[in-house]
This record gives sequence, structure tokens and C-alpha cells, in this order.
Amino acid sequence: MNNISGFSSTTRITGLMGLDTDSLVQQLMQAERIPLDSLYQKRTLVEWKRDAYREVINRLRGLKSTFFDIVNRSSYILSASAIKVLSARTGSNTYLEVSANADAQIGTHQVKVIQLATGDTAISRDPVSRSITGKVSENLNLAGKSILVNLDGVSREIALEDYSLNENSENYIVTRLQDSLDKAFGEGKLVVGFDSGLLTIGTTGGATRVTVDKPASGAQSGLEALGLSAGDSNRIKLGDTLENLQDKLNLPLEFNENGEVQFSINGKLITAKKTETLSKVLDRINNTTEANVTIKYDELSDKLTLASKVLGQGDNLIVEDIGGNFLAAFGLSDDRADRTEGQDARIIINGTQEVVRSTNQFTINGVSYNLKAAHPEDSDGEQVTLELDVDKAYENIKSFIDKYNELIDYLNGKLNEKYDRDYPPLTDAQKKEMKDSDIENWEKVAKTGLLRNDDIIYKMVTAMRTAMYEPVEGSSLTMKDIGIGTTSYLDGGRLTIDEAKLREALRNNPDEVAKLLNGVDPDNKTYSRTATAEQRKSRYSKSGIFQRISDILEDNISIYRDSNGNKGTLLEKAGIEGDITFNDNLLNDELKNYDKRISALTEKLIAKEEYYYRQFTALERYLAQMNAQSAWLMTQFGQNR
Repeated sequence: MNNISGFSSTTRITGLMGLDTDSLVQQLMQAERIPLDSLYQKRTLVEWKRDAYREVINRLRGLKSTFFDIVNRSSYILSASAIKVLSARTGSNTYLEVSANADAQIGTHQVKVIQLATGDTAISRDPVSRSITGKVSENLNLAGKSILVNLDGVSREIALEDYSLNENSENYIVTRLQDSLDKAFGEGKLVVGFDSGLLTIGTTGGATRVTVDKPASGAQSGLEALGLSAGDSNRIKLGDTLENLQDKLNLPLEFNENGEVQFSINGKLITAKKTETLSKVLDRINNTTEANVTIKYDELSDKLTLASKVLGQGDNLIVEDIGGNFLAAFGLSDDRADRTEGQDARIIINGTQEVVRSTNQFTINGVSYNLKAAHPEDSDGEQVTLELDVDKAYENIKSFIDKYNELIDYLNGKLNEKYDRDYPPLTDAQKKEMKDSDIENWEKVAKTGLLRNDDIIYKMVTAMRTAMYEPVEGSSLTMKDIGIGTTSYLDGGRLTIDEAKLREALRNNPDEVAKLLNGVDPDNKTYSRTATAEQRKSRYSKSGIFQRISDILEDNISIYRDSNGNKGTLLEKAGIEGDITFNDNLLNDELKNYDKRISALTEKLIAKEEYYYRQFTALERYLAQMNAQSAWLMTQFGQNR
């Protein structure tokens, strides 16, 4: 019969002599492949152990991200302001908002906002859009024709007459068309003009956008005779290309020989093709970091505003047309814009101390001010009150201790978790005979205890426990003094809080509590992977408890290399997704070694299987020969009778 063995892919024809060769070979190979199954099981254990390490790494990264990453300011525990929390308040938030850090002094002071910081601003002096304009045909012939006029979203069909171009005529085009528009929309909204054969329609008295179009009723259109086109309007559209806007501006837009406009804002060259929309060009200006400005179009005033993001006094808005006349056409060149120079912010503290800043957000003596409006001249300003927020400080510390205890419980659980040798990884053959649910339950047990008494995790937990009770050089307090400690060595390093004692310390000695928990070595303020042993020793002895815990985490999960070229200990061991160590780590090296051994042993088993088949093939050949000889002898005996 045809057979494809588990090792060799060769197709064979066996069983010609009644021997079940495939079955016999498979039974022989079951014993031969026991070492291979063992290798696969050992490899699986390494893979599971790597994944278990990665779970630990993710737990550590979670604690780091929440409490030791300055990006998460709401929970960042390494700031002195997280321990010495000061609340700052004013009478209202109308004129200024305040907050305070640990450098601020408790008390009150009076603040009056004299003026806000502003930036240089340029606004189009005149409306940029041309009124609806058409060159009227001398032979009007408008009788029976109509146009559709839309004023700020309201459409009316205007019946036309045989207007006269003679201003002395009772049918003068300006008089009669103006009368028709006034009847349709009300007086004082639309203005009709006629000069040198050009008809104009614009808005006034609070009306904004007027647009003309073909009549919706199906009546004959009078637009062509009036020299107008469907869609003509007295306001530009941001969605129009610069080319389409070229003759719709009061000052026609000009391009260079390449069909572009080029201009500079604060020294940054900006180029736009005539095929680009105005909206796209304005977005490019707003998103050009080097220009550092904002630009916007106001449909009501039909003007553009260009404002510097840099506040305060100084020449912070320098513009120039280089190719074409984009800035001039939109009323932003120096000769066509109304310019307002920026000014500095000014406040008066306690009636006498004047403070001048070029921004509306600044910090003085640990108090951050966000100015929102100037106080009235006759106002005395308002009182700023600074006081300790013990509740917030306590919650910050408790939140960290709770998460720290969760981590300690998890790590101790991994260290003490028992490994059951009766549940090794399943072989493929075993899995084929089991249900999926049984496999899942089996592997759940088989994966436990893989990190039992793990040296790396044990050293890390020990280091964190030691960091909690060793004194901080320069601090007059210990963890016990502020009500944080352990009840028993059997707790595995879990911390408890004496709430009353901690609150008392925060209330009476906040600076010392902050120094104990997150103070830093003045000579080694930040964690460094390349620090010398002496620097590390100094940083450890002079750093607060929380700083020490952060450093211990970094020692194990840092993605940066130390002076020996190594990343964090756990990353070197098992790696983590998103980092080069995901593939380059010690356990992956071990897995690769197993893969080589498995490949080599598989080759040997293939050869062994081939050997068995050759033996059985030879046996079948001998049996066939013996059968043939037996048949011949039987034939001979039959002939001699």
C-alpha cells in the first residue's frame, strides 16, 4: 500500500508479501523518536518561560508608565509636587488661573492683570473679494428672462426687464434691478452699481454672501446678457483653486512663470501652485512650524488675518512676496494690511511688584499663572491663596503603594508557584488523542511554576524590599516615621500605611517627606545606564525611596544599553515586543540551539526510518524468492508422481 511516513516524505509500495511494513516501521520509530519528543518538550518549556518573563516585564512596564513616566503628569510620583501638594485658588477664573508646585510658599498675595501678551497681527485693510461684476451687453433684450439670486442661504428668482443703460431713463438698470432686489430681500441688503459698462452687485447692512445662478423655474436665463456666470459671488470660496480665484479678488492674483506664488513668512519660503485650493494653502501656512503663525479667512468681513504665535514685543511678523503677489492680493502685504504690534503681559503683585513677561503662561516662585483677561482699571485685582492639599498628597502615595503591593504579590506568586513535573508539555501524538478543553487545562497546569525561585526576579524583589528600609542620606525621616512599613517578613515586602501618621507627616513636614520619597542626588539627578559604580552608589544612597524603585525597574527593563552594551536584565533574558531584544535575547538563543538539535536529530531519524524500510524491503524480497523456490519444488514433486 502507499504510505507517507512521519519522517520521510518518500512514497513507498509495501505489504506485497503480506507484511504490514508501515505499521512495523512506525512501531520501531516510536521508540526511536522518544529523544526527539523530549527535545520538543524542553524547547516548549523554554518558550513558555520566555513568555512568562515577558508577562513580568509588561507588569513592570505598567508600573513604570503609570508612576515613573513624566508624560503621565496626573500620576507621576517622582515630582516633589506629587508629595508636597499645594492647592492654589483665586476668587474667580475670569482673569487668571493659578497652580503651584512644591517650590511655592504657603500664604496669600494680591495679583492684578494689567494687560495680556499679544502677538503681531496683520489684517487685510480692505475686503479681498470683488463684487459680482459683469460687462453688460449693449443689446440687453432681457424681457422674459430671469436670474436666481441667493443671499445668505435664501434664494429668490428675479424677473428681468428691458433695462436701459442710460442713467436718465426711467428704466435705468441700476434703479430697476435695485428695486427688484429690495422687494425680494428687503431694503439695505444688496447694492447694485453700474459704471463704464460694468454691472456690480454687492452686499451691505449686515448681509454677507450673494450669489447669482440660472433660474430654477426653467425660465430663460439673463446671466449672459448681464455678463455674469452661474455661481458668481461677492465672496471667495476656500475650496476654489488659486487659478479660479485669480480674477475674483479686488487685486487680481498674479503667478510667476511656473504658475506658482512664492512668499516668505518670518524667513520661511512657502510655495503654492495655481492648481491648489486656497484652503490647502492656508493649511500649509498654519502647519509650517518655521513660520510660526496662524492665518484665517473671515467671511463676514471678507478679510484675512495673519497672527504671530510668538507673543510679546519684538518684530515677530515679517512677510514678503517673492514670486507673484499672493500676500498683496489677499491684503497681507505691509502696504495693504493694518498692522498691530504685539505687547508684553503685565501684572502687579501685592500692589507694588510689577512683572513683565512675553507670554501669558509663566511661573514665579513656584506659582504658575495663566492670564486670561485684564482687570478693570479701578479693580484691585484678586487674592491668590496657596495651601497644602494633604488629601491629594495622601491619595498620590496610597495609589502608588497599592499598585506596588499588587506587583509584589504577583512577583512573589511567581517565585513561590510550584512546578508539577507530572504535567510536561504534550507531544503532538498526545494532543491528537485529547479534546481541546483537556489540552487547555493540561497546559494551564504545565505552565505554572516556570519562574519558581527565579534568580533575576528574586534579586529584583530583594532589591526593592531593601530600598524601602535603607535610610536616605540627607533625610531626617525614615519610612517608619511617616507610617509606611511592613507587618511581617512573611508578607514578602508588602507595604502598609498608617493613615493618621502619614497625614500628620505630610501636614507638618512636607518637604522632608518629599525628600525621603523622591529626593534626588544633586550630582546624579537622573538615572543613567552608563553611570559608574561610584555614581550609582551615590545616587542610590542620596535618592528617595520612589526614585530607587524606579531605578531598579530601569535596571531590569531599560531599552537603553549600559557601558557594556547590555539592555535591562530581563530584556536581555527574554526580550519584549517593539524592541530589538524581541528576537535577540538569551532565551531565543536557547530556542535556536534546540531548533538546531531538533533538526539534526530529525535528519538522523529520517535516515533510521529509511534503514528500516530497506531492511523490510530486503526481507520481502527474500520471502518472495523463498516462495518462488517453494512453488518450483512443489511443481517438481508434482511432475515426479
